[in-house]
Amino acid sequence: MVSESITYQKEAETSPVYNVLANNNNNICDNLTGNNVSNCVDNNLPTQAVKVAVHVRPLIASERLQGCKDCVSVVPGEPQVQVGNFGFTFDHVYGNTALPSSRIFDECVAPLVEGLFHGYNATVLAYGQTGSGKTYTMGTTYTVGDDKNGIIPQVMDLIYDRMRSSKKNINYQVLVSFIEILNEEVNDLLDSNSPTGTRQDSYVGFCTRVSTPPKASIQIRETTNGEITLSGVSEVEVNNLEEMAALLEQGSLCRATASTNMNSQSSRSHAILTITLRQQRKLELNADNETSLLDHIPDDNLCAKLHLVDLAGSERVKRTGADGIRFKEGVHINKGLLALGNVISALGDEKKRKEGGHVPYRDSKLTRLLQDSLGGNSRTVMIACISPADSNAEETLNTLKYANRARNIQNKPIVNRDPMTAEVQRLRQQLELLQSQLSCCRPNGGAVEDTHILKKKIAWLEASNADLQRELQQARDGLQFCAQRVLDVLIERDELRHKLDLLRSGKTWDEVNGNDEYQACCLNDSLELLHAYTTKIQDFETSINSVEDNKCGTHMDTSLICNDGFSGVHTMQPNGDSRHIISRTPEEEEEAAAKELEHNRFQVSMDNELQELNERLKQKEAEMKSISNADNLILKQQFEKKLLELEEEKKNLQRERDKLLLEVENLACVSDEQTQKIREEYAEKLKLLESQLAELKRKQDSQAQLLRQKLKSDDAAKRLQEDIQRIKSQKVQLQNKIKQEGDQFRLWKASREKELLQLKKEGRRNEHELLKLQALNQRQK
Repeated sequence: MVSESITYQKEAETSPVYNVLANNNNNICDNLTGNNVSNCVDNNLPTQAVKVAVHVRPLIASERLQGCKDCVSVVPGEPQVQVGNFGFTFDHVYGNTALPSSRIFDECVAPLVEGLFHGYNATVLAYGQTGSGKTYTMGTTYTVGDDKNGIIPQVMDLIYDRMRSSKKNINYQVLVSFIEILNEEVNDLLDSNSPTGTRQDSYVGFCTRVSTPPKASIQIRETTNGEITLSGVSEVEVNNLEEMAALLEQGSLCRATASTNMNSQSSRSHAILTITLRQQRKLELNADNETSLLDHIPDDNLCAKLHLVDLAGSERVKRTGADGIRFKEGVHINKGLLALGNVISALGDEKKRKEGGHVPYRDSKLTRLLQDSLGGNSRTVMIACISPADSNAEETLNTLKYANRARNIQNKPIVNRDPMTAEVQRLRQQLELLQSQLSCCRPNGGAVEDTHILKKKIAWLEASNADLQRELQQARDGLQFCAQRVLDVLIERDELRHKLDLLRSGKTWDEVNGNDEYQACCLNDSLELLHAYTTKIQDFETSINSVEDNKCGTHMDTSLICNDGFSGVHTMQPNGDSRHIISRTPEEEEEAAAKELEHNRFQVSMDNELQELNERLKQKEAEMKSISNADNLILKQQFEKKLLELEEEKKNLQRERDKLLLEVENLACVSDEQTQKIREEYAEKLKLLESQLAELKRKQDSQAQLLRQKLKSDDAAKRLQEDIQRIKSQKVQLQNKIKQEGDQFRLWKASREKELLQLKKEGRRNEHELLKLQALNQRQK
């Protein structure tokens, strides 16, 4: 018992994230049954990386009272976080000086909910140290009447809004389950007979358990297709938003929470809220209000799950002051998070992933339940919640390292269809084939049955075509967005490279970041660089000329020494300073001057071309702004509304004219004077209606002509937009070309300077030899 207590003490005092990053070799025991990276999912499926967002909460009152300062900085306009000397880049960063926290749902979670209706599993995972705001971010403690700030309340709203606005021929079924993992035991929070029926005592700050009859433990099962399920967990069907909110409130009240030195309401368990959405589509193919067996067979069944995971925070016993039950809970929390870190490390290692290395999913029930979410059939978003206080700097750094490794995980989501749907479809086709064969055998009965079968096929093909067209349009929109994003990223990359050069040159970050006129700065810096290079080259040429003169005198003195055999040499001093005793040929000087001139000409031409592109870009944008004005859209809407009104009025007049013609024909057989009078009145009305109809046709043609002109204007705006994109692309290429030429010129200058240093060294060596000759001459005297 003593050794076990010591082991728990060490595990509780060490953050699981730090253990994962410091020593990834302490992962698992090889004799445990686990999964390999290669067999988690089908390797032929397209992959999708786990998205990671960072949420930086503000300083709380207790931290301000302790005098804590902000140790987390966010790069403005970029998803980059800086903690001390460590920098990290993620998919999104919210809070602090970054994007507002209200955008977490729209940018990270809403696409997952939309994918849920297309049959894709999804997971939202909140991780962080204790007291970092995970439960607040997820909205796990939401109750009816509270503000819907968390992710879970917004998810519930979006699901039912999407269901209300969907097609009429889709039947939805929503199931909710809510569990917690406390001390490595899975508890059902929605079962009133479960031993998790807890009530929070806000005065003493810990949870008490209500005595209930024992129940069979919940078991984790794996289906034949590899899906992880829970046996014994209650799934409650909900019909509206209020019922789902009530279940969330019921489960939150039953979840284990307690008070520690770091958090007055610390979650002592990992909570997972699972929303299962089942969709059943049915084709209505009855043309003559007739019913048949095929009309009630579901066309497609989709079943997708959304896991909303609120993890318990990692904690250190020295800071939380936990003991007794709280201490044991902290040990199990850290053990579960350590196992999760080992899984993330195994999945994030590309080498192990290619070699099919072991993934320790079975080390913990938490990792076993999240097997599909990490490296499996799910679209996953991880939200790393961190505290900006400098007292939590180490935990914050560990959390960021933990989240950064999770970005390397590749999931392979697929559309989840009911396994019976394919079999139903096959049986449907077989039934249609048999009915077709039967109709052919019946006398005079084949035509009607063939018509029904063809109507069914046509309706099914039209529905499939509509779905394919919608998917194609979505793919086109995504491709256009990606192309625009690539262009923007290229421009941002060039701007960042330029800022980096400015910082290396000695400028401060405020000076670099405050420079909005990027193009002007690029040109000015290029001209200043050319001016500096020109001045430096002129200095070198002056030095070279003086060295040439010294070189001639040195050669003359040396020849005198050699001819006289050192006997008739007078005392001589070195002619000139030793720093200028180097040699350069006229050809090398001409080559250097030509290189300088060529570089200057190239820079001038590139600057002119860049200026011309900027002018063209401004002109195209001005034209685009004038064409795509908001008034044009309003005018188009007015035209379309007017056309509809004219069309409706035209139809009414035509119906009235037809009615009058019919009455005139009915009166044709009567020959009295009254009938003749009525006929004349009807003839006058008919003539008036025909003139009104002709006027309406003329107005309709005029409106159609205006609409055609508007369409031409839209085409011109589209062409201008394409021109703007092309000019921007040319501008980026030109900037890259200018930078490449500048880099090549700097390399050439560096080589020339190196050559000058070698020549100086040679001159000093010649001077040394000359001094030795002089000393020898003095001794011979």
